[in-house]
Amino acid sequence: MNSCTVNGLRGGLRRPRVHLPLALLGCVFAMAAPAPASAAPDCSPKPTPQVLASDQGVLESIASDRRGRLFYSDTDASRLLRLDRPGAQPKVLADIPGILGVMVDRDGSLVVGFDNSNSDALADNGNAGLMRVDPGSGQTIEIITKGLDMSNGIARGPDGAYYASNDFGNGIDRFLNGQVTDNWSPVESPNGLVIDSTGTYLYAAQTFKPASIAQIDLTQPQNVTTYAAADAADMAAGPDGLTRDDADRLYVAANGAGEVWRVDRDRTICVLARGFPFLSSVSFGGGKPGFPRRNLYAVTFTGLIVELANVIG
Repeated sequence: MNSCTVNGLRGGLRRPRVHLPLALLGCVFAMAAPAPASAAPDCSPKPTPQVLASDQGVLESIASDRRGRLFYSDTDASRLLRLDRPGAQPKVLADIPGILGVMVDRDGSLVVGFDNSNSDALADNGNAGLMRVDPGSGQTIEIITKGLDMSNGIARGPDGAYYASNDFGNGIDRFLNGQVTDNWSPVESPNGLVIDSTGTYLYAAQTFKPASIAQIDLTQPQNVTTYAAADAADMAAGPDGLTRDDADRLYVAANGAGEVWRVDRDRTICVLARGFPFLSSVSFGGGKPGFPRRNLYAVTFTGLIVELANVIG
């Protein structure tokens, strides 16, 4: 008979609720798996990770702008932070209640999820929103919208639509032309979001189900298919944050596994980094004078910012 002991991490607005479900998810899947299976292999070449910063809080999301600055959210202290370049000290840009996702928009401004809470996400009641923030001053430029079930993963489509995910729910919300479409696409437990280079498909990491990435046709949002799925040994990996490179390879923060995955165009999965519990988000650097575009950056609920050098050529 199997037994599972679950230990939570420190408290905070949102993400401590993930620690418990992800751990329980691992227990359930471990007991349900019929036989051992092979976990995803290492990528080749596999970069050597470097911790750039620690004790940053409970980190949820990371993004980088064209100046190579890193922006990230700390849900424990409800704050947005910026790291300008290697060796610099982090700067608190703004205090934002219920902060979750962070995205750099086309004009260089930041789009930040706010007013998120666990209870609202579970109730699917549309209390969360998106705001636009000045990346230099941290000042709020505008409230883009309220009425979202959660603003966890954030992406923007070629038509200007904003997409926001709720990993406690069963759908992705869309905001377009002043209107929120609740559960615009029926996706189970969607989390990190990214749109492919052609503007055809939206991809969503799926957290609280056997580890997989959903593919959504932007013109037919009811058309949801599984783009990639982990083998049985990794079914409790808890895919969280998601990004892509210019070749449309996907990069996944596998939260429950403590790993960074790459999903190649043939939909096979390999591991770029291991041994970082509760990885929550990944982003490529934006370039000089800040963090290089060839490097991938990851954050964790345990307060780390991790650099994977030369992930792309």
